[in-house]
Amino acid sequence: MDRLFHIVQGCYRHHRNSQRLLYERYYGYALRISFRYMDSYEEAKQFTNDIFLDILGNFGHFRYDHKSKIEFHLSGWIKTKMIEAIIDDLKGKTDLFRGYYVPHPFLRDRHPLLPETPALYGELITAVRELPPVLRAVFNLHVIDRQPESEIAEIFGISPKTIASYIQIARQLCIKPFLPSKNNAGDLQSSNLTGFGDQVQ
Repeated sequence: MDRLFHIVQGCYRHHRNSQRLLYERYYGYALRISFRYMDSYEEAKQFTNDIFLDILGNFGHFRYDHKSKIEFHLSGWIKTKMIEAIIDDLKGKTDLFRGYYVPHPFLRDRHPLLPETPALYGELITAVRELPPVLRAVFNLHVIDRQPESEIAEIFGISPKTIASYIQIARQLCIKPFLPSKNNAGDLQSSNLTGFGDQVQ
């Protein structure tokens, strides 16, 4: 804790060594966040490096209320900065959200938001990485990073009902490998997944 406190104090003063130590300590954490959204590992690395430059350059905005809580506040602040940057990046890709139709019957099925064990969580992240960009973005924002559906809809200029549908079909596709085999071939195959190519009304 004392070591992190001294690193933070050095970052406030823009000390190069402290900035390097902070980068080394939190780069992997930040990369895991961006990798969930990006199309490739190389893109995620570049994105993370770019945002870390902003984090270090604006470190004076970081605040914590007690020395003992500095790690909690710092990881939360870095995550917030990453998500804000990701949202800005996604706003520039709104055309991705204009060519998808998700049938609303998916709204009737509510599966758990996340597997309960770390091992299953890792498998879920792999499944999320395989989603189409649109579904990957809304699933990450809502299910993992806890952004409200209404705010996601506002970000992309899409109706909340459509965002809710995107979230539900993404959830079903991600949870499918964890369901009993007799359920795996049911709802998803019987639904009109070819509708992905239709225009959102």
